[in-house]
Amino acid sequence: MNKYAPFAFIGRLAVICNAFYLLTTAFLFFSWLKIPPYIANFMAVLGLEMAPFVNLIFVVAFVINIFSKKAVIVPKWQTIFNLLMLFVQITLLFI
Repeated sequence: MNKYAPFAFIGRLAVICNAFYLLTTAFLFFSWLKIPPYIANFMAVLGLEMAPFVNLIFVVAFVINIFSKKAVIVPKWQTIFNLLMLFVQITLLFI
């Protein structure tokens, strides 16, 4: 097993959770979108509950890897997307 596999997994999980965060936020702002309640609950838990924590874990692990000068094996777009989404989530938390 690759020693960077958990970090790559957390990065992919963060992208999925962030996508659900964006969808859930869109559904909150656009009330005309109707979805079944069980799908809305799934999206809310994955997007609003898990996304900030998974992003925080990803960013902390990323910073630790950078400062310890270890190789970062995730694509740059994924890292940028996760960092931007963490800033969006923090911003929306305080608005």
